[in-house]
Amino acid sequence: MKYTHSIILSLLLFLPLTSSYGQSAFRAEMINVKRGSETVYQLQVKGEKYRYDFEEGGMKGTVIIDQEKGQTAILMPDKKFVHYTDIHSSTSLMNDPYQSFIYSRSRYDEKKIGKEKIGGYDCNKSELYASDQLVFSAWYSEELGFLVKLVNEMANNTYMELRDIKKQKISNEVFSVPQDYIEVDSKMRPIIPEPPAPDSWKEIKASIPLKGEYKRGDVISFEIPESRNYKFILNNNTDKPSKIIRTGMRDGKELPDNEQGPLSYRTRRLYAGESFSNVYSWKAGDQKLIQVHEGVINIEIIPENR
Repeated sequence: MKYTHSIILSLLLFLPLTSSYGQSAFRAEMINVKRGSETVYQLQVKGEKYRYDFEEGGMKGTVIIDQEKGQTAILMPDKKFVHYTDIHSSTSLMNDPYQSFIYSRSRYDEKKIGKEKIGGYDCNKSELYASDQLVFSAWYSEELGFLVKLVNEMANNTYMELRDIKKQKISNEVFSVPQDYIEVDSKMRPIIPEPPAPDSWKEIKASIPLKGEYKRGDVISFEIPESRNYKFILNNNTDKPSKIIRTGMRDGKELPDNEQGPLSYRTRRLYAGESFSNVYSWKAGDQKLIQVHEGVINIEIIPENR
């Protein structure tokens, strides 16, 4: 499953690019050429939403972007899977020229060239430069509210261009995900809803080296004996998800994020059979709390060999 998802993501060289919500609803063919290898995408645009469908190597794919919600949906029709991601996430930025082109504008110098007609539409042409090196050329149609052509000047024979543009009514259903699709995470695993946090906690005092099996509602507390690196190992040996949150304390107060990392960094959810390990540099005298929010998990913490 993960392999299938990676293939779909790697196929998305360019997506249509809007600098404002489209003025016209239209359909078009998007010709996507990467170093001479051509793929044809079926593009549909309406207001703040756009969608394209493609087939490559017998595999079908669909991407739906909702700019108003800030959400990208990646669909795998053959498996009836859908993966949602924020349009600002690394996954979306990698595949959505709207955000990636804005990012490029922040890195490169933009030069406005003038007007040119592409595909029968008057377009504003602009170029992006890194110092004196031309990186991208882009043609944007105000009538369509859409990018009509984008050329990667750093790669041979690599560009995107819209062809056979047809203005027409498009149903809102085109931009909806079918109800029978299963939502999956970035690893193509079906989403399993998380339970709420436990109503109460059972404190378990421990010390390093630490090794044991813990369950939902347990909170393991221990003090760091010396300043050094420690190996942190998690194993889920069950058939259900498990989740922990790690918190650092000093003098009775929680450490700031710039010392221990944000909550998302300190939270780890493992599916059945998964494991995780990392090395952390901890300071002597600090206290660590590990809350088990879900399932059963094996935890091991040992000093790293010097």
